[in-house]
Amino acid sequence: MKNTVFDYRNYKNYLNERITNAPSKGRGLKRKMATFLGCQTAFISQVLNQHVNFSLEQTIRLNEFWSHNQEESRFFLLLVQYERAGTLELQQFFEEEMQLILKKRENLKERLDIKDSLDDKNQLIYYSVWYYAAVHICLSIPDYQTPRRIAQYLGLPLKQIQEALEFLVETGLARQKGSRYEIGLTRIHLDKTSFLIRRHHTNWRNQAISSIDRNEHGDLHYSNVLSISREDIPRVKEIFLKAVEEAREIIKVSPEEEVQVLTLDFFTLNSDGTSPLE
Repeated sequence: MKNTVFDYRNYKNYLNERITNAPSKGRGLKRKMATFLGCQTAFISQVLNQHVNFSLEQTIRLNEFWSHNQEESRFFLLLVQYERAGTLELQQFFEEEMQLILKKRENLKERLDIKDSLDDKNQLIYYSVWYYAAVHICLSIPDYQTPRRIAQYLGLPLKQIQEALEFLVETGLARQKGSRYEIGLTRIHLDKTSFLIRRHHTNWRNQAISSIDRNEHGDLHYSNVLSISREDIPRVKEIFLKAVEEAREIIKVSPEEEVQVLTLDFFTLNSDGTSPLE
């Protein structure tokens, strides 16, 4: 199968190949499509193999069924309209609309080819909310490389996931292959001096609070307020840092199966870090 809907000029070829290349060679997919559209399975077969076309209303529903993002949805709708057009002039109009989309995508690919790290503007977006990073990491796990699976896993609306994926693809942090997404070539690194580091920490501490509220059996949370000598503070800190380093070594070679969040806090309670008695 070609990579995406943008590689096709006939929507029936696109759908037939998506069905054929689905798990179990798409067995049962036509029936699921028919149920989703509220029609007979025989009608789906007629459309895919004869001179019958989906209505525009059915096309909108199919965009949802196949988890198309906004740009994919628009292009798929144009493909259907092209096939339904009754005159050459109307077909030419839809062809020009499709070419505009393809040209825009080609320009985007050229920009991504020279990008090896996320720029400041897009870092602002990436760290604005927690789920951009969460969706990004999900793409490293084969079981969570489709919008619908990610939405189910994170418990977020499908539209929200699709918007996040569009951003990740546009910035090169992800790449689309057919109906699936993978980690892209663009790198992201947040320096500890960045003003966004506070947002990054806050995002994941908020998720830790949510985890505490859910009270899942497998989650680990430990909080303790204690008194300790100034001499022993760096010793305890060093123990934590070594534990993080050991964990990172395990994580490097560990197969990607689940998304876990690690947060670590060890800090002085008063604001300036000095003793109130000084």
